Amino acid sequence: MIQLFIGGVRSGKSAAAETLLIERVKSHSLKPAYIATSVAFGDETIERIEKHKQSRQAQFELPISTYELDYQQVDLLSVLQSLNSSENIVLIECLSTWVGWYLCLDNSLQQNLTIMEQQQASLLSFLTTAKCDVIIVTGEVGCGLIGETPLQRRYADKLGELNQKVAALSEHVFLVTAGIKQTLK
Repeated sequence: MIQLFIGGVRSGKSAAAETLLIERVKSHSLKPAYIATSVAFGDETIERIEKHKQSRQAQFELPISTYELDYQQVDLLSVLQSLNSSENIVLIECLSTWVGWYLCLDNSLQQNLTIMEQQQASLLSFLTTAKCDVIIVTGEVGCGLIGETPLQRRYADKLGELNQKVAALSEHVFLVTAGIKQTLK
């Protein structure tokens, strides 16, 4: 089962997804795994990641496998494939930073777009045949301003397109605004 949580910055989407993860683990005896897609660059990002870790440790009363992607040695698809069993439930936190990583590689924007599209195709292919339950968190980009730079506009375009494709594959889609979860699908 694929379930998608979408919302703006600080909307409560991560907390809602984590709550569902805990409920599914307890009700279905699944083994939980948490895939963090953010890479620590700079003090602010490191601080945000640490707050997420502390929040998870406080919230989860159960053992959880955590995978922090570094993209050089461990990528999303490799981790997903290693967890692809009906005994597992995986939370991906989040597609927004995953897309951003690939669009900011040290290549031309066109090369990065090509790499991103290859990664996206691999992820979507995995999701169509996944044996494990997958909960995905992503940012909503359709309610904000149009980016000033080509990179900002491409990012919004690519994340918006990916969100639509993942939503189409998902059994449930939730919009989280101001901590309130609304069922879209």
